[in-house]
Amino acid sequence: MIEDVVPLDGNAAAGRLSDLFAFDVTLATITCGGCAWKGPLAELRLYGRDTAIVLRCRRCDAVNIRMLEKGASVNLDLSGTALISIQTASGQA
Repeated sequence: MIEDVVPLDGNAAAGRLSDLFAFDVTLATITCGGCAWKGPLAELRLYGRDTAIVLRCRRCDAVNIRMLEKGASVNLDLSGTALISIQTASGQA
């Protein structure tokens, strides 16, 4: 039997996503979109400071993450990262 699925808006994911984003980000495993290098975010190379940072792949120097603070908002660009893997305390993501 096929059930009708009613899509919800992003608010329905708030609880689950807030659990996911409450972690030590430096322990997340990053897969580079440029060369497929895989390793902890802590091993990326950081450029910039204060309100603008760029994190680059340690192997191919591709930009993996950009973060820009603009007033009361933060812009986060993860387009150079193929995958971010987060190990949760329960082992389930």
